[in-house]
Amino acid sequence: RRPRCMLCPLREDCSAILSGDPERFPVRLPKDDKPLRRGAAFVAERNDGAILLRKRPEKGLLGGMTEVPTTSWSARVDGATTEAAAPLPADWRHAGRIAHVFTHFALELEVFHAHIKGDAPDGHFWSLAHEISGEALPTVMKRVIEAAIPGATRRQRPQ
Repeated sequence: RRPRCMLCPLREDCSAILSGDPERFPVRLPKDDKPLRRGAAFVAERNDGAILLRKRPEKGLLGGMTEVPTTSWSARVDGATTEAAAPLPADWRHAGRIAHVFTHFALELEVFHAHIKGDAPDGHFWSLAHEISGEALPTVMKRVIEAAIPGATRRQRPQ
């Protein structure tokens, strides 16, 4: 900070100059804590390494981007953050927790991983691990996938 007090047209009535320490101003206000939202994310993996994905609605946060199945991001700590909220039956294993900060809120997601056989449910599709980098995955979803399957978002196409 290097105030230019001599050039300021308000210097006659300036509180900063009168205080004797104009470099202390302006005082930054503390940032408000962002509200915390919670949810669960489910990384379903097929035997060939494909990962179950779906497209988010066009409108809203991360509109039109790709994600793994999740609960809503409004849950408190309750059943909506556990494997009980899974989108399909499987042997879901807790793979960790990720935290992500958006502009207006902080998010904590409990991550679950399972191996699945069969077709993708309606509104979902399978993406092979080496193709996942070509999907419109937001950073938060890449972190979710990495928590469940380390290295999955960085795999290269087999030669």
